[in-house]
Amino acid sequence: MKSSPVPPSHRTRVLRLTGLAAVSVLALAGCASGGAGDGGGESAGGELTFSNWQFLEDGKGPIIWDAVKGYTGPDDNVELTKVEIPFANYADKLSTELGAGGGPDVMVLQDSQFASLVDAGVLEPLDDIADELGDDLNNTNEAGVFDGGQYGFNWERPTYSTVIYNKQIFEQLGLEVPTTFDEFLTTAQTIKSELGIAGWAGRHQTAEIDGWTLEMANWIYGFGGELSDGEKLTIDKAENVEAVEAFLETFASGVAPIGDDASTFRAKFGQGQVGMLFENSGVATTITSNPDNVVDGMTLGAAPLPLANPGSNSQLIIAVNANSDNKEAAKDFVRWVLGEEGQTAIRAGLGASAMATDVEPDAAFLEANPWATQFLEAAKTSKSTLVEGFETESKVVWREVLTAVEDLRVNGGDVKQKLAEVQETLEAELG
Repeated sequence: MKSSPVPPSHRTRVLRLTGLAAVSVLALAGCASGGAGDGGGESAGGELTFSNWQFLEDGKGPIIWDAVKGYTGPDDNVELTKVEIPFANYADKLSTELGAGGGPDVMVLQDSQFASLVDAGVLEPLDDIADELGDDLNNTNEAGVFDGGQYGFNWERPTYSTVIYNKQIFEQLGLEVPTTFDEFLTTAQTIKSELGIAGWAGRHQTAEIDGWTLEMANWIYGFGGELSDGEKLTIDKAENVEAVEAFLETFASGVAPIGDDASTFRAKFGQGQVGMLFENSGVATTITSNPDNVVDGMTLGAAPLPLANPGSNSQLIIAVNANSDNKEAAKDFVRWVLGEEGQTAIRAGLGASAMATDVEPDAAFLEANPWATQFLEAAKTSKSTLVEGFETESKVVWREVLTAVEDLRVNGGDVKQKLAEVQETLEAELG
């Protein structure tokens, strides 16, 4: 179905933007006389730069690039160039470039950064494309609507609302897939004690703030928590406290490695050195498509999170730079991506993620990767990490929460008191 606008009540708050917005407004004002925003210098051909951190992902990256690199535009005069930026500094680098009036022509963004960039005025409105494609688009594209306008479309919606596990390890130890937190922790402890490897692993450091947000949201949502009620922040609500306590208990139990970043523990999982992960469909595809891994499609299992409620999704949005010198070519590329040819082409690299249309994964892929069905099902109920009513300030909210959780993990303390302090700090800062 065609995307519908986000309810205006979500956008009526007076938003206090940090960093990017102020920089962007000044930068765009300073370069307005020479950019594409004047309507000058646009063409439907030439070089088109496309930025996506996924290009650097093992296994998955080359598949995605191969799917799009042959695009040459409706007049066969476009040369697509990839821009490779590691995920760890992707958001900061793009914000800096876009704030200075530069950056790639087309980009893939996480929804939290997308909201801030739209509010800063550096993304091109794409309502015309939404009108053209109409019912071909499914409701995942509502993620690209901001303040009643379409500024992007669903590139990929990988859900984190799934536990992946090494089926060989589970069969070796006679383990059942956990369905509750207590079962999960017991299972992880069994793997650790019996095999001497990590029973589970996950992000736990603010050095990986964007990725950890997605993972920590699994715990918050899984225990029935929320960071707001749509109007007010609810950082210290009982369900959030319970979720953080369970997260800290998991690390305190010794089943999870301390200090490993996502790249490290994912690689270890692929090599059979970690029993379980709370992961997204994109990572599962990457792991199972890497020929060096011992975990392939037939030995990777997937099941709902061992928590009471669905977890998070990582909404990725394709958008166009409002200051691009080649906006028409950029918009043509977005049209192609959303069309049947483009959706079919990139589906091969996006595996079990929900996409902008209802194009289904290849039958051979599903047969080789039976775990994919769980991710497709979980995408229907998983939730965004955007804080309702505080969408453009979501990164600020999550940073305060995760900084507190990291401090609790390292130094200990009372979780309820700590989250109450975060609540008070954020209320003072954001209102």
